Amino acid sequence: MYPVMNSASKANGILFALALGAMFVYSLPPVFSFARTQSDAWNLFVDGKLLRKFEQVYDKRFFLRAPSVTLWADAQFQLFGEGTKGVVLGKDGWLYTNQEYRVPNDLDANLTGQLEQIVKVRAQLAEHGKQLVVLPLPMKLDVYAAHAEHAFDPRVTGLYDRFVSELQRHQLDVVPLRSAFLANLGGPKLFLKSDTHWSPEGARLAAYELARQRPQLLGDQVYLSHPSGEKSIKGDLMNYIQFDHARLAPQFGANPIKLYETLKAEQSSDDLFAEQEQSLLLVGTSYSKIDDWNFVGFLKEALNRDLLSIAVEARGPFEAMNQFLASDQLANPQIETVVWEFPLRTLLAHRPGALSRSAVPQHF
Repeated sequence: MYPVMNSASKANGILFALALGAMFVYSLPPVFSFARTQSDAWNLFVDGKLLRKFEQVYDKRFFLRAPSVTLWADAQFQLFGEGTKGVVLGKDGWLYTNQEYRVPNDLDANLTGQLEQIVKVRAQLAEHGKQLVVLPLPMKLDVYAAHAEHAFDPRVTGLYDRFVSELQRHQLDVVPLRSAFLANLGGPKLFLKSDTHWSPEGARLAAYELARQRPQLLGDQVYLSHPSGEKSIKGDLMNYIQFDHARLAPQFGANPIKLYETLKAEQSSDDLFAEQEQSLLLVGTSYSKIDDWNFVGFLKEALNRDLLSIAVEARGPFEAMNQFLASDQLANPQIETVVWEFPLRTLLAHRPGALSRSAVPQHF
């Protein structure tokens, strides 16, 4: 007996054929557009990368992708109270990176490995007549633990002091900041609620703590920081909020901040054209690199001196230091002190010996 197609199955077949034909027609423009923009298509095809690349391009342009992602994210938030992987939702609109929640099983080995790297950096700088000052930045989850919705590993709160103790045990010059941050929780927010970074107020506090604890770094030039405007910072953690937060959770959103500009109080005409040598260098991450925080400016104000800066965004503190050690500035005899801005969560995320781009997360 041959199967007999009834009217229902025939209708389903027609609908399927129409849907298939519609998707074929819809896919033609992306295919032709992709083909026109690929100058090295044959090599990519031989390497097996061409199809993968087309899948990525097509996936981004697919008209159902955005509503599907939003629908799934809405369900995930409503059912489990979670955001997309990469963010942990807190109370009162606070967001935390999941990097600070993920304490590695090999934390001790990771800490030991990074300490060895720091000791090697200190030795290399000493060979060129330079002193290293490590400035560890506390973690947002540690400082604002009261706003955390989910429990976290208790080692998070003890990691900062442990790291400082280990640095001191290795006779490294370190400037602790955690106590000052905890003592100023009643004032302006030191971290942005929807971002992994500190606020300008947090950057200012760190700069003045460095000046207070290391008065030998103070100069005799007066710098003043003035408000230069305001800005709304979306926050890098909002990239992981893919549900409709305006409707479901309006407490999560952008952060308004004040912008600052730091200028020398009195500047002569000679200062405008003279090339002045600086003896202080800051090596840092996006905490130093991003102008919105004005960390470099606040350092000038707090230390009463100008300084040089080498900072790399989204690559971690070791990448910035490696760039300095590979540069001509290492042999510059005018540079006497190197302040290394070092986010503590590097201890959780970075693996010694791993490639910096793949091993270091993109929030530094």
